[in-house]
Amino acid sequence: MIEDVTEDMTEDKDRPGSRPTATPSALREVALVTGGSSGIGFAMARELAQRGHEVLVVAERDVDEAVRQLAAHTDARVTGLEVDLALSAGVEAAAARARELGVRTFVLNAGVGVHGPFADTPLRDELRLVDLNVRSVVHLAHLVVPDLVEAGAGRILVTSSIAATMPAPLFATYAASKAFARSFAWSLRHELAGTGVTVTSVLPSGTRTPFFRAAEMERTHIGRAPKANPAMVARRAIDALLEGRAEVATGLQAKALMAIAALLPQPARSRFHGWFYEPGARARSTGRT
Repeated sequence: MIEDVTEDMTEDKDRPGSRPTATPSALREVALVTGGSSGIGFAMARELAQRGHEVLVVAERDVDEAVRQLAAHTDARVTGLEVDLALSAGVEAAAARARELGVRTFVLNAGVGVHGPFADTPLRDELRLVDLNVRSVVHLAHLVVPDLVEAGAGRILVTSSIAATMPAPLFATYAASKAFARSFAWSLRHELAGTGVTVTSVLPSGTRTPFFRAAEMERTHIGRAPKANPAMVARRAIDALLEGRAEVATGLQAKALMAIAALLPQPARSRFHGWFYEPGARARSTGRT
């Protein structure tokens, strides 16, 4: 599940600044990354670890392997928690562990996609997507934000998607969930202004992760298109998080799609964006970010 990202370790190894001098352990901040065992989440966990954060990886599976690989390629302390964030008990366990570790940086990244005509996809898959992509974000944020406000310091990064900018026929619930994530991040940022807590959203475009393969979307236009390097996406996302910026779109493709979305009327947006998820739309499938 993490081969696509770990390949980039070789690419980044000699990049200036890719392995900053480690912060003394007693002074290190602790960052929690949901969905941190693969894909963009793993890349962001690695980026934070390389910048001197201790990292808590929270995911449903492959956590031990992710912790092992992160520990092997960084000097930071990395721990893991294997829970299902689509369930309330999983979210509450993550929040409790975050309190124990004194986490002040939260990367809310876990997500799943459901591809295919909405009428043909099982309701359980659509509702699980809502539980993970939407409900868990709200639940975890609601549990941790009061502590951050009381401490007068904290950072939250919410992984949205370029899909959030337009309706997405054949990927309808996923795009809607990411539009929610983006709006939620902006709204929470405004509410928390002046508290010392910042909220940042990241809008990746198609990224080279297991997502498209797992969702059997490789035959679609978006599946065939060139993909961004997850290490680049992570680097820009963490830059924005640590600088307290409101939002970052990663890569030229993402910025181009945002510009197109701003120009097209809504019916044209639906037709344009829906094209990305054809052909192969009749093959119902699910995949993780």
